[in-house]
Amino acid sequence: MPLSSPHHDPRQPSTPMRRPPRPRGRLTLILLPCALAAIASHAAPDTPPLLPSTSPSFPARIHKRSAEEHWLGEIAATALSRKMLVDSIELARAYYHNNQLPEGNFVYLRDIVAGTTEEDDNEVRQAGATWGLSCLNRDRHTTETRHRVLRALDFFYRCSQPLKQGYIAPVYPGQDEVKTGGVALVCLAIVELWRGQEHYLTGLGRGLYETWLTTYLAYLGSMELDNGTWGSRYAVTSGQRFAENSPYFDGECLLAYCKAARYMNRKDLIPKIEQVAPLLAERYTVTAWNADPDSDETKGFFQWGCLAFAEHVEAGWQHADVVGDAALALAWWQIHEHAVENRGGNTAYAVEGLLGAYRVARERGDYAAMERLREVCERILVRLIRWQVGGPLKDTNPFLKGFHPQPETIGGIMSSKDSGLVRIDVVQHQLHAMLMALELLYPDTPAPPRPRPAKP
Repeated sequence: MPLSSPHHDPRQPSTPMRRPPRPRGRLTLILLPCALAAIASHAAPDTPPLLPSTSPSFPARIHKRSAEEHWLGEIAATALSRKMLVDSIELARAYYHNNQLPEGNFVYLRDIVAGTTEEDDNEVRQAGATWGLSCLNRDRHTTETRHRVLRALDFFYRCSQPLKQGYIAPVYPGQDEVKTGGVALVCLAIVELWRGQEHYLTGLGRGLYETWLTTYLAYLGSMELDNGTWGSRYAVTSGQRFAENSPYFDGECLLAYCKAARYMNRKDLIPKIEQVAPLLAERYTVTAWNADPDSDETKGFFQWGCLAFAEHVEAGWQHADVVGDAALALAWWQIHEHAVENRGGNTAYAVEGLLGAYRVARERGDYAAMERLREVCERILVRLIRWQVGGPLKDTNPFLKGFHPQPETIGGIMSSKDSGLVRIDVVQHQLHAMLMALELLYPDTPAPPRPRPAKP
C-alpha cells in the first residue's frame, strides 16, 4: 500500500500515484553529499558521532563524575600543607584577638549570619579558650598574643576566692560552683605560658605563675577520689564536694598533672600519675566498651587521655607500655568504632587525641601507625578548615563562598559546615589541633625519630 502524503484523503480509495519527472542533474546533487560524507567517514574513522539531544557540556560533566574521587567531595582532592595550616592558624589568632572582652574572657558564641552574639556562657570552655591562646603564644609568640594570654589569666586570678574547704579556686562570675575541669584548664594555660615565656619572665613573674599553679593544683588534689578520678564540682555556698566524676574532667586533670610534672618541675605528682593513669586507661577503654562499644564515656575522655598518655610515654614513667597501648587503642576506636570521619559536627577534638596517639607511635618507632594516623588527621583538618570564616578553603564551602563576613568574625570556625555559629571552644580545639599538626606533621626542620625511653 503506498504511503499517504499530506494531501491524501484517507476517505478516498487509495490509487497509485505517478511521481512527476525529476529535473535533470538532481540525482547528482543528491548523491554528491552522501558520497562526500562516506569519504569523510573513511578518512577520519576516529571522529565520534554527535550525541543526540545533549547539552555541549554534558560529556565533560559526566566524565568528571565518573571518577570515585568526585563523590568523595572536594576535600579528597585537596592536600593539607604547611602554608594552609599557618594561614588558618593566623586567622584564628585574629579571631581570638578581636573577640576578647575587656574583662579578659571571650565572646562565647557568634551567629555570623544574624550578626549577633549569645549571652550564654560556660566557664570550662572559657578556661579552655585561655589554654588554647596560651598554646598559640607558646608555639607562635607575638607580644600582642602574650598580653592577651596574661589578660585572660588575670581574669581567672581575679575570680579566685577562698573556699570553705580551705582551698582557693576561680569562681566564674554569676556561678555558685567550681567546675573541676575549668581549674585543670587554667593550670594547663599557666604551664603553656611558662613553656613559651620562661626565659623572658622576671623573677617576680616566675614566682607569680608558680604560686598560682601551686594554688590550683592543691585544689585539684582536694577533689581527688579514691577510685582514681576527680570530683566534678564544688558548691561554693554550701561547701559541698560532689563525688560524681566526669570523663572530660578526669582527662583534663590527668593532663594538667602530667604537664606540671614534666615542664614545671612538679615531680611530686609523678607517683599519683603512675597510680591513676592505668586505672583511667582501663576505666575508659575495655570497661567502658564492655558496657557500650561506642561509649560516651570514652568519647569524653578521649582527647585528654591521649594527650596525657603521650606525655606519660615520652617521660618514660612507670607503666608507660600499657598507657601507650591505651592511647593507640583509643585512636583506633575513634577511627573505626566511633567512625569520626562520618560525624557531621566539628571534630577537631578528635585530631588532638589522634595526634597524641601519633606521638606514642613515634616513641615506639611504629611507622605504619604513624602513617595511618597522619592520613586520617590530614583528611579531617582539610574538611574542618573549609568551615573557617575567611579561611584558606572558604571558597570550597558553598555556605561561605561569596559570604561577606563582619571583620570581627573572620578567622572564626563554625560548629558545622553550614551552621553559621562560631563558639570559642570550637576555635580553641581546632587551633590546638592545627598547632599540633604543624609541629608533628609539618615542622620547619623534620626531626629524626625519637628513641624509645628505657624502662625505669
